[in-house]
Amino acid sequence: MTIKEVKTIYFIYNADGGLLNEIKYWINKNLLRKEMVCELCDISHSKIFVRYEWTKFIKELRKDYKVKVLHRNEIPKNILEKNFIFPCVIGETENDLIEIINSISFSSFRKTEGVKELREKLNRKLL
Repeated sequence: MTIKEVKTIYFIYNADGGLLNEIKYWINKNLLRKEMVCELCDISHSKIFVRYEWTKFIKELRKDYKVKVLHRNEIPKNILEKNFIFPCVIGETENDLIEIINSISFSSFRKTEGVKELREKLNRKLL
């Protein structure tokens, strides 16, 4: 299997989805200052809105791949069974799931340059 066989790219947040969960996450992180760690959230969102750069990046990827952006509570069983640590980027081929970018890599991204760095790292891995 090669990375070139990737058909679907999954971006998986280390947070739960749904309006109430997202509000709870935001309050805990921004108002209560609890240690909330989801570097992918920091890359894709400002304090209130989705970053334009993120939306543009996902739109560009969708020209060549099926792209799914998921929260922990939205992950399909076949991905959960692999016990990946979130946040991460997973590639799905015909026969397997591969971790393209792991959670450790996310911790090195700078928030202000995060989308750019993520794009560059993903492009290097997919070429």
